[in-house]
Amino acid sequence: MLASAVDRGKSVINLFPASTSFSVNTNGIVSSGAKHSAADADNVLDNLDFSAKPSRFQNLSTTNEHIFVLSDFQKNTFTPAYLRQLDSLSQVHLVPLQAESINNVTVDSVFLEDEFIRVGGDNTLHIKVYNAGNNPVDGCPVKLFIDEKQVAALSLDLPAKQVTEATITFGIPGAGSMKKAYVTLEDYPVDFDNTYYFILSPSGSIQISEISDQPSGSLSKLYGHEPFFKINTFDAKSINYGTVSASNTILLNNLPVISAGLAATAANFVKAGGTLIILPSSSGEQSSYTSLFEALSIPATLTGTLDNVAKTALQAPDPKKPFFKSIFSTFDPKMQMPLATRSLAWSRASEDILKFRGGAPFLSRFDRGKGQVYLMASPLDDKYNELMNHALLVPIMYRMAILSYKQEQQLAYSLAGGTVSLPVTTVKKEGIYKLEKDSLSFIPDQQVRAGKLYFDIPADMADAGFYDLKSDGATVAKLAFNFDKKESYLEQYTPEELRNLLPKGKTNIHVYDYGDNFSVKGEFEKRFFGVKLWKYCLILCLFFLMAEIALIRLL
Repeated sequence: MLASAVDRGKSVINLFPASTSFSVNTNGIVSSGAKHSAADADNVLDNLDFSAKPSRFQNLSTTNEHIFVLSDFQKNTFTPAYLRQLDSLSQVHLVPLQAESINNVTVDSVFLEDEFIRVGGDNTLHIKVYNAGNNPVDGCPVKLFIDEKQVAALSLDLPAKQVTEATITFGIPGAGSMKKAYVTLEDYPVDFDNTYYFILSPSGSIQISEISDQPSGSLSKLYGHEPFFKINTFDAKSINYGTVSASNTILLNNLPVISAGLAATAANFVKAGGTLIILPSSSGEQSSYTSLFEALSIPATLTGTLDNVAKTALQAPDPKKPFFKSIFSTFDPKMQMPLATRSLAWSRASEDILKFRGGAPFLSRFDRGKGQVYLMASPLDDKYNELMNHALLVPIMYRMAILSYKQEQQLAYSLAGGTVSLPVTTVKKEGIYKLEKDSLSFIPDQQVRAGKLYFDIPADMADAGFYDLKSDGATVAKLAFNFDKKESYLEQYTPEELRNLLPKGKTNIHVYDYGDNFSVKGEFEKRFFGVKLWKYCLILCLFFLMAEIALIRLL
């Protein structure tokens, strides 16, 4: 299609006198009023290359000129509102280019089962593949590479016009540093979007601060079995608030009284994005718990538990809930569930993870600010709660802690634009961050605030792949950038559809039909240059000259 666009562009140049000047605008870089001679414009067209950046129709000039838009007018990139913004000062010529096929398969996106990436353990990657075509694709090969080594492969059947999601379980080879990874598939002839790049940053440890008045009931042994958990246990009377505030998770375990200072710390911690787990006391001070719940804006009440209250069985968990998605390899809906009493009651949670058989919530999540609060209805004590000795305890406690981990760096970013934020150390010397890929180097608009670097993705950065973020020559981070997916959806407006989109009264906008012969030439010359009669005049002159010669000879 690029070759066809170049040929038609040259035909447009030939419509005008040799002294005419031209501006050539492309998807990648819009001409800033630069004018070219006909010969130079012809050379610019010859040097055009493919680009995955969406068309920038809104940047075209609206002065008193002829504007030719040669495009496939993809429905995902061409906005009909652009036509309404044009005034009558320019004659706008829309020249649609017909694609041979709109069939295309692309890697839409990838994401991890959870944000915690384990070195030496299994990780689950979700891959979304979109078949944008009208025909199904059977057996599309999809492969995962990490540091240029293939670690997994699968084959997918892709229905037409649908997203198909697949999962790959993989391990991270080598030492625990940033890994360049990509998912690739085989699809022709449109192949610029067959690869999705991303960075795997092995996670550090998850910091857990447990505050408990009962060391014998501490969960340090439970979390101590996994090296990626680092747990600190504090007595309620000797809390290191610096360590607590720097944690990923705060666990309030069976506290009889919650001080005002601890309640304020917990509320600020959640607001900033932390995870708070509250395991109540069977005989706690109701007023102190009420103050905590008010600080957290949670409608909960500590009711306490009597020793003679009968326990109630829990319902089997719903394996379709995101919380349990990676917990069960096989699920038995008739599993024996633990019994528990209820010393904490609440309503209107963001998600009820486990319920009593009567429907009352047993374990729920509340989203507050940037963080989450988990409430359990019973103390984690086998006298009141059999979950303490049940197989579900470990995966549930692990899952809550793992979900508290948040990667500062995304797996990948889009070249379509936007702002990237990353934690950085103090800027030294030059104080400028650069994005580098092979011989390419870009200096984005940037600023550092509160230990974070914020920068805008440069508009002229057009190559997908891996980039090094550098400062003073040292690599600060490795980032992955991918093409905007809008260019992968090839469905386009037909000439008739474009005409139907024209605003009423816009007589200066002209839509041309498809065709191998450039239909613009005849229509354009007739409309703007008039009907050229000189050929007919010359023929008539020759005819009358021949007639005069014949008459002279005969008479």
